[in-house]
Amino acid sequence: MNIDLKGLKIAIIGGNSPCKQILKILLGPAIKELDLKVLAVADTLTQAGGIQYARDKGIFTTSDYEELCRLSGIDVILKLKNDEILSCMLEKVNKEHVSIIDLDAYRAISFLNFLKAEEEKIKIKRRIGADKIQKKEISDLFDQFSRRVQKNAEEETRFLKHEREDLLEVEKELSQIIQGSMIPTFIINNEHILTHWNRACEELTGHNAYELVGTDRQWVPFRSAKRPTMADVIVGGMSKKEVSTYYGSSWRKSGLINEAYEAEEFFPHLGDGGKWIFFTAAPIKSPDGKVIGAIETLKDITEDKKAQEELELQDKELSTLYEKYKTSEEKYRSLFNNNPNPIFIIDLQTLEILDINHRVEEEYRYSKTQLLGSSFLDIGDKSDETIKEGLKGLAKNKAILFTKKKHYKKDRTSFFVNLKVVNATYSHRDVLIASATDITESVEKETQLIQAGKLATLGTMAAGMAHEINQPLNVIQICSDLILKMIKKGIRIPDDELVTMANDIIDNVARAAGVIKHVRDFARQSERDLKKLLLNDPINDVFKVLGHQLTVHSIKVKLDLDPDIPQIRAEHNRLEQVFINLVTNAIDSMDEKAEKEGSPIDKILQIKTYAEGGWVVAVVSDTGLGMTAEVKRKIFEPFFTTKETGKGTGLGTSISFGIIKDYGGTIDIQSEYGKGATFTIKFPAIG
Repeated sequence: MNIDLKGLKIAIIGGNSPCKQILKILLGPAIKELDLKVLAVADTLTQAGGIQYARDKGIFTTSDYEELCRLSGIDVILKLKNDEILSCMLEKVNKEHVSIIDLDAYRAISFLNFLKAEEEKIKIKRRIGADKIQKKEISDLFDQFSRRVQKNAEEETRFLKHEREDLLEVEKELSQIIQGSMIPTFIINNEHILTHWNRACEELTGHNAYELVGTDRQWVPFRSAKRPTMADVIVGGMSKKEVSTYYGSSWRKSGLINEAYEAEEFFPHLGDGGKWIFFTAAPIKSPDGKVIGAIETLKDITEDKKAQEELELQDKELSTLYEKYKTSEEKYRSLFNNNPNPIFIIDLQTLEILDINHRVEEEYRYSKTQLLGSSFLDIGDKSDETIKEGLKGLAKNKAILFTKKKHYKKDRTSFFVNLKVVNATYSHRDVLIASATDITESVEKETQLIQAGKLATLGTMAAGMAHEINQPLNVIQICSDLILKMIKKGIRIPDDELVTMANDIIDNVARAAGVIKHVRDFARQSERDLKKLLLNDPINDVFKVLGHQLTVHSIKVKLDLDPDIPQIRAEHNRLEQVFINLVTNAIDSMDEKAEKEGSPIDKILQIKTYAEGGWVVAVVSDTGLGMTAEVKRKIFEPFFTTKETGKGTGLGTSISFGIIKDYGGTIDIQSEYGKGATFTIKFPAIG
């Protein structure tokens, strides 16, 4: 962590122990010459140590976070608390003028060590600048500072080591959770090899884990011939057309989990007489967004299907009774109110609620008078446009099923329902009749299981994380050893070199912390969250990953990123994945052209962004080998690749195409064989 503190106006959120320690340094005499100011400290716990210390020092304190966010003149907010409500408030802060530094447990330690090092540097510089200082005293000062730096590094290294040990322990526990789960579950890696097949799966299918784990034969319990499971569909990044080839109309995207698929199918080979299975598959991703596997859960719904058939038969009988006795309001009302599911009668044009049965009052906690005349959309998720569009377009005597939709009770408690709606006639007018079935318990179980499987894969990532952490640790070790050797030999270390080495240590500690944060973020349960962002940001982040590779391949990069382009709505990590794919393909293409020509070529990668007619445009071009017409035609097909066997999966461009389409964007290719390629990507601009 390296921050220029000079002249900063700082506010702190969170008055816990680190707050008091930070304040003691910021308000201490050692760094007074930096002319920084602490404007305010906020915490709902008004007796916290940091709050009391700030109050004693005459600093403005408050228990209202919004009041702090409204203060003018703040340059930096140090966030020492992790609170969802607080995060929402900080979203409103003007990020162009105010930097927000999120200090979790590790980053708080790192920041305190940074302040202590700054304090030490200022003291040393002040003493060196004094008259009549002895050479030995200078050496002692440098020795003192090097011990401070080494102590900081050792403290943070110990913290990182404990964090890694905790992650390995979590992976072990979660693997046990998967194995002990009562829900049949299996996991495959990105090479379609089965890695987990729990005991519940063994009981459901009759196939033991030792027969299948380590092979790609996860299809065997379900099929008489080889065919992709839904987990294979996820890992293979298949298109909708390909999925439909295998699953017809029985599959759909999950309404609950991003990038997950679900389906139900009858398997005659399972059990006696076959079984109906509902299955859900979701991707497992690494911190950089790459699919490293998939988890699939199975549920035996044979009994549910039988019950559904019986219910449909009952519905048919009820419908017959309704036709027979439709002139009798009393008999109709009895059938209506005694239906086991909540039923709404809705105006076809306005979607206002015209009538409800008693079950609605029991489950939604509203009285009949409170609901009549209100919009049916008000009891659901108003941001979900699919229900409104589906109801408005429903033809006469046709029905539609909405699965896993969120509804709210009177107290705004949320729950999930399957919603079946039919366009019918009621009291001589065209209406919609909607029946809601509460499925909250099954939805919660599916979500928890998929999250547990996602976390279980952290063990697979452990070796990679260790490598990523070892690199910055090596830099820290080298710098520390060099400082000690020079001091022991009595060699005076120039001030600027000492600062450079200290900054190297601080930067690499921050890099290691970033790796840990990536793993933590991966382990957290998350939902898809589209946010406003500048297209330039994920493009710039690509060069943090590929900058060294571009240098090694002697590629000249020309960036022309318009700083004034409008924002778009997307996800940063997924867009970064798109541009990483385009840049790596460009590197391979230029290397291939140089190899074919047998002589050096001008390797130039150009990326340009600009706004045009309501669109934000990114143009990526290279001086590589280019494409033939046949390659251009197939470039977005999954598994199509022009690279040698083993050097490409043929999925990168296909996945990138899917991501771009997901955000309402387009991609166009201009290329001629031997003359490079240009990719033009457009996204809708937002105000």
